[in-house]
Amino acid sequence: MNRLLFTLAVLLAVSVACAQTLPLVVDGQPQSRIVISRDATDQVKQAANVLAQYVEQATGAKLEVVADDQPMDYKGALLFVGSVGSVGSVKQDAEPTRVDEDGFTIRAKDNEVAICGPTDWGTEFGVYEFLERYVGVRWLLPGPDGDDVPTSKTLSIPVGTVTGQPAVFSRLFSGLQGAPQTKWARFNRMHGRVSFHHNLLHLLPPETYTKTHPEFFPMKDGKTRYLPPTNDTHAWQPCFTAPGLVDEAVKNIVRYFDEHPEETSYSLGTNDSSGYCACPQCLARISGEKNFLGLTDYSDLYYDWCNQVIEGVLKVHPDKWFGCLAYSEVAAPPKAVKVHERLLPYMTYDRMKWINSEVRAAGHEATEAWQKVSPTVGWYDYIYGTPYCLPRVYFHETQDYLRYGNAHGVRACYAESYPNWGEGPKPYVHLRLWWDSKQDVDALLKDWYERCVGPEAAPYLAQYYGLWERFWTKDILDSKWFSVGGQYLNFSSPGYLADVREEDLVTSRQ
Repeated sequence: MNRLLFTLAVLLAVSVACAQTLPLVVDGQPQSRIVISRDATDQVKQAANVLAQYVEQATGAKLEVVADDQPMDYKGALLFVGSVGSVGSVKQDAEPTRVDEDGFTIRAKDNEVAICGPTDWGTEFGVYEFLERYVGVRWLLPGPDGDDVPTSKTLSIPVGTVTGQPAVFSRLFSGLQGAPQTKWARFNRMHGRVSFHHNLLHLLPPETYTKTHPEFFPMKDGKTRYLPPTNDTHAWQPCFTAPGLVDEAVKNIVRYFDEHPEETSYSLGTNDSSGYCACPQCLARISGEKNFLGLTDYSDLYYDWCNQVIEGVLKVHPDKWFGCLAYSEVAAPPKAVKVHERLLPYMTYDRMKWINSEVRAAGHEATEAWQKVSPTVGWYDYIYGTPYCLPRVYFHETQDYLRYGNAHGVRACYAESYPNWGEGPKPYVHLRLWWDSKQDVDALLKDWYERCVGPEAAPYLAQYYGLWERFWTKDILDSKWFSVGGQYLNFSSPGYLADVREEDLVTSRQ
């Protein structure tokens, strides 16, 4: 009797286990097909094709991609990608309503799987999550040689629901070169969603407005208006107290969104360099105090102007965002006004410098000061690779400061990257932590090393990058090259090479 009960229990456990997984490929043969809407966008179609491509590469099975207006008498599993008509019971359950636009839900039950986001971007990133989580794909480096796709003749996924969304909703590198690099970054969830760079010269092009509204331009000397000669001229800012300036800015931005409804944001970033107005009306609106950069503080005047412009635009386009640079004369948080909840100021700094405890404390203080006046903050970083002669890696410092930022209102990140791919996992780790700073950086690195060179060679690769991480986070603190002042380290000077120990060079070449 006991033996019979034991046998029944084992059989029941096996049947339950089988019921909890959904086979998509068995012995190299497809047991599923991919379904998209007949009205699917090119982005969703491409995501579905990427899904089929990597499943075939991993298993040898070619999953058919079909539209939802085709007959659905297929007996295998249906794998829905994106919003797909009324076909399938799991599809409606999977459509996310409470995740970020880049977020997604993957839901598997009965004989159906649905990968769906509130936007096409969310659906696309859901496909990448599916490939990483269930197929084991990794996009380690740009180009086909940077892919790691484990092979298996069988692909089954567990029944259940997975939901994902980014901790940082706008994530963007500059300095990527060519389609393979941008494609690689996109696989790793890069998606810049906020415009914030220098832009007021485009909002108010001088070649037009110096003729029609010369009063919009600054009195740099407090007496005569400076009229920029070309539309490309920087080093000037509008007269933020000029009558009609707010209305003109609102009109131009509303027209921009009317003509580009797909755009989600607009930059109110000041022009490069200084050139602020010193007319009596502008001077009456500022304190005359210096900010932490030693420049006259124009933050109250500028951010109040931004708030007025944003309010005007939102009356017509209520779902838009705005970005700017917390930079130069407007680098400090305003004291007399709160920053509009739809404006993201980007704080510019090379946060590798936070390895210095005093610099880190000052950075925390600045971030928390901004947090008090702005619901959301962006970070603009300088993680340069190519200007440096050594791999400038600081993985654990990156994890620490991104976790801090996530806990203190930082919701958008941009980095001047210009990758040196000899820095190995550095760009990869940065993008992964932007998506989820709670990830264990040691686990990320271990996975990257093993996927890149295999488990036997991985410890040597880890030792190599660990050596240079020690140099850039500990040894460099005593270098004459390292600077406490300034926004970023002097990457144009190779002075740090004087601090490299000969034994480290020998070890790194072994």
